[in-house]
Amino acid sequence: IIFSKGYGYANIEKEVIVDPKNTVFEYGSISKLFVWTSAMQLVEKGQLDLHADIKTYLPEDFSSKLTYEKPITMHQIMSHTAGFEEYHFDLIMSSPDNVHTLEEALINNQPQQVYEPGSTIAYSNYATALAGYVIEQIAGKTFLDYEKEHIFSPLSMNTTTGDPKLTDYSEIDNKATGYLPKGNGEFMEGDWSYVPLYPAGSVNGTAEDLAKFAIALMSKNTQNSPLFSHENTLNLMLTQSYSPSEFILSNAHGFWEYEGKVRGVGHGGNTAAFSTNMVVAPEEQFGVIVLTNASSEMNLTYGVVDLLFGKPENIIQTSTNDLPNAKEITGLYTSARQSYSKYTEFISYITPLKVEELPENKINISVYGMKGTYSQISPYLYTLVSTDHPLLEYIVPKAYFETNEDGVKRLTTGQVGDYLPVTGDRTLPWLIVSAVIIVISTLYFSFLPIVWLINLFKNRKKNRQYMIETKLFWMCTLTGTLLFINNSILLIRTIISSTALYVNQIQLHIYLNWLLLFIIIIFIILDLRQWKLVNIKNSQKFARIFAFCLLVLFVSVLINWHFFSFI
Repeated sequence: IIFSKGYGYANIEKEVIVDPKNTVFEYGSISKLFVWTSAMQLVEKGQLDLHADIKTYLPEDFSSKLTYEKPITMHQIMSHTAGFEEYHFDLIMSSPDNVHTLEEALINNQPQQVYEPGSTIAYSNYATALAGYVIEQIAGKTFLDYEKEHIFSPLSMNTTTGDPKLTDYSEIDNKATGYLPKGNGEFMEGDWSYVPLYPAGSVNGTAEDLAKFAIALMSKNTQNSPLFSHENTLNLMLTQSYSPSEFILSNAHGFWEYEGKVRGVGHGGNTAAFSTNMVVAPEEQFGVIVLTNASSEMNLTYGVVDLLFGKPENIIQTSTNDLPNAKEITGLYTSARQSYSKYTEFISYITPLKVEELPENKINISVYGMKGTYSQISPYLYTLVSTDHPLLEYIVPKAYFETNEDGVKRLTTGQVGDYLPVTGDRTLPWLIVSAVIIVISTLYFSFLPIVWLINLFKNRKKNRQYMIETKLFWMCTLTGTLLFINNSILLIRTIISSTALYVNQIQLHIYLNWLLLFIIIIFIILDLRQWKLVNIKNSQKFARIFAFCLLVLFVSVLINWHFFSFI
């Protein structure tokens, strides 16, 4: 270790100073590197084949409960190309009481397999945890015990634990408080994270303990790494194992490749209130670790690495005569790391990635409110040349458009998740139709209770009673308002909380959707039957037809976006 320093507070209120030797942080997804290292240790022993169907190593009573059909390998899990959709629920718990066994977490939180294995990069915590379970079966012990015995103990990482419940963790008093940025340099206290799929992100430890692991990845040829019996195993692990293009650094057996002035490998991490990053350049005997107790912190975790590793030299552009027209690739794209079977699919369409053609073999890419100009340097490969937001350099530094006879197959950066062309009923016209229906429904169901209260007040003042048909109409539309409120709360919960429990919280909203829909259908049928018994004005008929049609459209949008779908 040539430089080690803490900045700021581990606890603001108590003014506890950060100490890189003693202050405990949540490593987040850096924990995945211990899974891949464990897997390569088993490969070295001849106990694991990276290209075999992982069900080969799973007990029959467990594998029979898995819903995915197409075989996947450890190699594909390492490169996050196992084909799973994103699963947004029960990833992080705010209490250890909600963390059960790894087997239970894997059975209860299964995502669907939506891509052909090996075809698409879609970052998966679930697949990583499944890899940890495979290691358990081969080793005949829990993954917690395995990583402690084969990684933490040999490296004297004595302040490090992978226990998701932090049971009997002697360093718990030294753990930093996590914080959520409020803006203007202010923070609010956040929760510690307890991860049910624990191999994917549950490790806690100090910066200097993590440095011991980084150093073990940089053993010189004159000495073996404490992690492996043979030096070539370490070299193999850190060698590129997957890339969608020869010009893009991507993945080295689970380690993400980093493109600086020299090639690095490592991983970043995020929990509810911690952000981290670790990159090592084994050939240079150099590494950087940044741990913070703040959520979604990228300026530091990636910015410091960029400063120390430097930026790569610009790639020389090939002849412009050999470059395809950018018009082929323009359009909207959505992240492959998304849900297809749950209502959380909407998250990927809030801010889709947009590609626009520019002159001179250039394009504009816009995503998450950021915009950058890219230049085509070889067929279908674009590199960022200017941007209005520095974070775009981390999200889309390069863009490679993989094509086939049908057009663009995917936009890939080689990292975390590809972007796929928007198709079918998710194209822009249909998205606009859905948005218009939601906007009109929001206005209608927001003002409806006010109109009802005004009418109720007027009728009571004049001592008039509602007809049965009128009562049915109001009960139907007000139930529609309840449906709107229920889903608004569901969306707010989903957006602001990373610790929402599916069974105890989210599932209740889905049940309520079905109940309210049933009530609405009953009221509409009863109201329409009343039309034959009473005379109502044309204006009243119009109001009712408009309300019923809006309810049908609103429910249709909710169904189309899986707001009635159970997991």
